[in-house]
Amino acid sequence: MSSKSKILTAIAAAKAAPQPLPKMNNYAGLSEDKCQYFLDALEGLGVEVIMANHKQELVSLIKQRSVEGPVYCGIKDIGVTALAEGQDLSSLNLAVVEGKWGVAENGAIWVEGDDLPHRALTAIATNLMIALPSDRILWNMHEAYQKIAPQQQGYGVFISGPSKTADIEQSLVKGAHGAKSLTVFIYNKE
Repeated sequence: MSSKSKILTAIAAAKAAPQPLPKMNNYAGLSEDKCQYFLDALEGLGVEVIMANHKQELVSLIKQRSVEGPVYCGIKDIGVTALAEGQDLSSLNLAVVEGKWGVAENGAIWVEGDDLPHRALTAIATNLMIALPSDRILWNMHEAYQKIAPQQQGYGVFISGPSKTADIEQSLVKGAHGAKSLTVFIYNKE
């Protein structure tokens, strides 16, 4: 038996017993005010933030921005129509989707795939708007993963700021792999 065969046989025979995942601490908040921490994180990512008292205020904002091109609105209870069946997404100017959880430590927002008619919606629209209830902001990703149950989701995505990429020469390009802008609409629940 060659040395190579001996090594491969030894590796194949050395099976470690499965180990349970370690228990993770639920880390405390990073400041006194998680909402403000979240807003600061969003600002650092280049996100436009709009604070509102009611979700219905989103209607006038969508109407203002609809003059720039086609809009998809996935917020069901505000009376704005969604895309027509089979509508071409390549010319979509604005996609408005519901965020389930915001994460203060990094400004990420969880969007569930069950709320999207097309997975590409959050990346193909020129501009993206996420509506998020103010009581759905968590401190960190540890808390977020306890809430979202990723093993039960068919698809979901954390979105953190508009799409950006840079090369070795430090040339920043926005919108290369997704939306050029992100607006987060934070509202108080009734």
